[in-house]
Order: sequence, then C-alpha cells, then structure tokens
Amino acid sequence: MRPFAPVALLLQLLLLVAILSTPGCGYHPLTSTVIHDGAALKSIHIPLFVNRSYRATLEAFLANSITEQFARRRGEWRIAGEGADYLLSGVIISYELAPVAYNRGSTTNLEVVAEYRAAITTEISLKKNEAREILWKRRLTLYQNFPANSNISIQQNSEEAAIQEVCQKLAQDIYVSLADDF
Repeated sequence: MRPFAPVALLLQLLLLVAILSTPGCGYHPLTSTVIHDGAALKSIHIPLFVNRSYRATLEAFLANSITEQFARRRGEWRIAGEGADYLLSGVIISYELAPVAYNRGSTTNLEVVAEYRAAITTEISLKKNEAREILWKRRLTLYQNFPANSNISIQQNSEEAAIQEVCQKLAQDIYVSLADDF
C-alpha cells in the first residue's frame, strides 16, 4: 500500500474541479444569432427555387439541402408551410459544366479532359412573410470539381455527386450568412 495515494487522489480531484470551473472559449451555436425580433421560435418556409438553368432537378436538390440544413440545427428556426413567419426563396440563375484540367492521351498526342467543374449560381432572399419586405438578399456561386471518365454512366454519377455537393455547400453558406447578417 502506498502512503501518498490519498494525496494524489486529492490533487487529481482538485485539478478536475479547476478544469471544470475554468471559463469556456465562448463557443455558441450559430442559431443563437439568427434574426432577433422578440419571438423565441421563428418559422420559415422554403419553397422550391425557380430554376432558370438548363439542368433539370437542381431546384429539388437545393431545396432538400437547405431544408436539411435548417432542420439539422436546433435553435430559433422551425420549418413550416406557407403561413410561416419568414420566406426563404430564390432563383437558380445558371448551371455551368466546364473542363478545368487536361491530360495528354496515351495513344495519341491529343489532350483529353481529366477534370470538370460543376458551378451553380443562385440568388436568394429572405422576406418577412406578411409584409413581403426583403430582409436579406445574396447572390452566391459555388462549384465542385470532379474527375472525367470515359464511361458515360460513371461520368453522369460523378456529375450528380458534384451537384449535390455544391447544393450542400450553398445550403451551408445560406444558413451561415443568415446567422452572420442578423
């Protein structure tokens, strides 16, 4: 039996108490800074965006990503229908698919596309529902690169995965911008 075991245990206990009583780093969830107008819980309606691009289904991907972003975070927002306090709406202005990297072909000296970039440009606004007054408006363009593939099926799957990634990034940027601006 060690004679100093109670002293070591006491020192460890004091160290634990000191650590737990030390002030934190000031972290707080983003939802605590979003639109303060007196109400504790605000409802938001997020309809499908208008899609002016040539690429079908972008509006569904983006609406799902934005709704998921708001639903995932707890705090002052609650997803609701058309009678909600706020309306988050927008337009998908464009979708661009462009080659961004090339490789020299192995059997020929011709260059072949090695990587593409999928870019989506949106314009988003937040309105107080009953007044239809625009409280916040942003134009965002984000992109995601993805590898080219000679197999058309794999190429299409890669492009779709890139589109979903861009929509998730857009949704996160929208949420964070709302939190920062209000």
